[in-house]
Amino acid sequence: MIKRAKIVRQQMDWRTKSNGVNCEIFTMRHMETYMGKMSGWACGLAKENTPNNKQTKHLNDLRIKYTIKILLHEISERRKPLVKSLNKFLNLGPKVIIDICTKQVWQGLKK
Repeated sequence: MIKRAKIVRQQMDWRTKSNGVNCEIFTMRHMETYMGKMSGWACGLAKENTPNNKQTKHLNDLRIKYTIKILLHEISERRKPLVKSLNKFLNLGPKVIIDICTKQVWQGLKK
């Protein structure tokens, strides 16, 4: 049955022409939002090349969301050490956390 299925490339407002590195994020988002009907379906992604790189920002936010979900899933081997490290970090206190985050942001801006 699958061999005889007709493949139809759908026209979606958020399709890209130059983005070949975020296929997995698009796929995850499509699986998360598609409910069986193309009519009226919108996955929430902006069009490519929108002002302020809105699509790029959304893809980065989704990458973080999916990474966290995978790492913190109950069967993840990384979950326990990650939660342990996170708890240590949170026990540093708000002032130290803000100082660390501020330094990271400034270092990122210098690049």
